[in-house]
Amino acid sequence: MNVFNRIVVVLLLLCLIVLSLVSVVNVFANLFKWSDVANRMINSTSNVNVYLAALILLLILLVSLILLIFEFYKRKAKTVTLTAVKSGEAMVDLKSAAQHITEELLKVEDISDLKVKVESKSDGVIINIYAKLAKGLNVSQKMQQVMDKASRFASENLGLKVIKTNFTASGFTPERVTRARKVENAPVETITNNAPIENINGKDSEKSSNIY
Repeated sequence: MNVFNRIVVVLLLLCLIVLSLVSVVNVFANLFKWSDVANRMINSTSNVNVYLAALILLLILLVSLILLIFEFYKRKAKTVTLTAVKSGEAMVDLKSAAQHITEELLKVEDISDLKVKVESKSDGVIINIYAKLAKGLNVSQKMQQVMDKASRFASENLGLKVIKTNFTASGFTPERVTRARKVENAPVETITNNAPIENINGKDSEKSSNIY
């Protein structure tokens, strides 16, 4: 709504700028008289139905008031209370919670275009997950895996009371999505043979002496 308000304000400012320029030019050029313009407007409105004109003016007034209210109205950030905190009231922003859950679910393979929304209810939160799955998977098993991971992370790490977790498959991708995993470098064992090396030349000399 703020974008719409800005567009309306810009248009009004442009109209005022054009009107000011025309007025300045008219002072020196005497193109028209403002009294003539006012008379034309009054004569044109005299032919219009009174009730229709009042209705149009009333609509303009209502639209102006609505735009003014939305311009000064600031939405409060939606928060949810953490149930894990007992010695006070701790809250977390719903957008931040959804972002943390999204980052955790990005570690799961074979899902893409992930979107997570968290809804606050009186007795907890509802997690809504939207993502695309890779073709050839067990859809129900993969969806259950993602929902369990999201619910467990929200309850254990964020301290939220999860009422329900929903998963909506927004489509399927032809290729499987794999995540990069950290592979620990296993220690390489070095085998050394410390067996004594036999003197081949000595054996050859012994064999030659036996022959003689």
